[in-house]
Amino acid sequence: MFRTSALTRTLREAAAALDAAESYAAWKQAAEAHDQLTGAADWREDGDSLYYDHVLVRKDVRVLRALREAGDGRALVEALTATVYRHQADIAAHELYVTALAGPKHLVREWLDEVEAALTWVVANPVKGLAPGDKRRRFEDAWKVYGRSALMLSGGATWGFYHLGVIKALFQGGVLPDILSGASTGAMIAAGVCTRTDAEVAQMFADTDSIRLDGLLPLSPRRALLAGAVLDPERLHEVLRHNVGEWTFAEAYLRSGRALNISVSPTRTRQKPRVLSHLTSPDVFVASAALASSALPGLFPPVVLDARGADGRTVPYVPSERWVDGSIYGDLPKLRLARLHNVNHFIVSQTNPHVTFFVGKQGDRGVVPAVAGVATATARTQGAYTADVVRRLTPAWSGPVRQAADRAYALVTQDYRGDIEIHPRFRAELLRKVVSNPSRSDLALFIREGERATWPKLPMIEDQTRLGRVFRACAAALREAEG
Repeated sequence: MFRTSALTRTLREAAAALDAAESYAAWKQAAEAHDQLTGAADWREDGDSLYYDHVLVRKDVRVLRALREAGDGRALVEALTATVYRHQADIAAHELYVTALAGPKHLVREWLDEVEAALTWVVANPVKGLAPGDKRRRFEDAWKVYGRSALMLSGGATWGFYHLGVIKALFQGGVLPDILSGASTGAMIAAGVCTRTDAEVAQMFADTDSIRLDGLLPLSPRRALLAGAVLDPERLHEVLRHNVGEWTFAEAYLRSGRALNISVSPTRTRQKPRVLSHLTSPDVFVASAALASSALPGLFPPVVLDARGADGRTVPYVPSERWVDGSIYGDLPKLRLARLHNVNHFIVSQTNPHVTFFVGKQGDRGVVPAVAGVATATARTQGAYTADVVRRLTPAWSGPVRQAADRAYALVTQDYRGDIEIHPRFRAELLRKVVSNPSRSDLALFIREGERATWPKLPMIEDQTRLGRVFRACAAALREAEG
């Protein structure tokens, strides 16, 4: 009895250390201590598991190591081709990342280490029958087949400032993807990162006082009546220009090396939602796109996008079209990112309150999450059915009524899931902050809570994005070697 109560007390202390961590290093140390107490550390040492082919993984590690040490480049390339795609899915199994807080089976990391070492060896050494140019093309083709990762930032009004903490944790951990998408507030945050160099991003987190937080300014009753909205778009645009600069999508990509994608929704019934990027709209101003993506109907009026004209002046972009909040039709535009950037792995930071309610606990273990998952899935299905009935019964000529029905249906039926999902902890006291300017103390809280929600996901993110980063570095090194 004494030993049991002592262990319980020690576990509580370890859990408290996790909650109190002020950095990822402190959190990881607490996680490793917690794993020692629960036996999860022993689980990591034992490579056997039903969730991946541990026998074949061990064999492939031995084969890759032997070929690399023997200097057999040709056979190593063939072995890499087989093993990378053979284990691409099973070593990413969610079940390998829920037993231990500090990470998966050590065998998974051993396999990743050996694959990275083999790929690096192939880059640095001649391979019989493979000319330097052919080697580069082989790597670029392999990278294309392997696919890329993207970070997707949802809407969420003021709660979207949680995304800053998510990005801070990923950036400082060296695993921030170079493809980001954002809708609504997520578009503002993604824009702020994709218009800055790495040094400027680090400086932004070191001095968050440089970020303006006064973007929400109520209109006078008269102006609100004329605009059909209650908040001043000019003030938000001014704050966005301060926070993200006067860059176009093409200029932002050249500055940061990060591909920014912003969702905007149409106001016309037959117009389709768009994803603005350096590929689809290179001359559009990023601040203008973020403004449009944040224009929630009723709060802000629709927006005509601005672009840099051939003579350098600001001109309307598709002047006949007006755009509103990107979350309505494209909170997480996965299909369009797949087509634009060859993305097949999605990290989702979700802060929309209505979405977090439906999907925040899905996938968790235990009876309560399971029951909650069934209940919320049922509610979502019923909501989608009801919205569809209203939409079909509303005639197209009814204008705003049909448009509202279409938007409601789109909100309920969107796919809000990702391969890795980050849901900041819900705080009831922040409900009143959903549509208001955050204070400096609020911003610090949002950032810290975003970090804390991300730290438990970092082992999975590090592992599942690792080979993509290696492919990118290898291809870059080969291009540089060719001059």
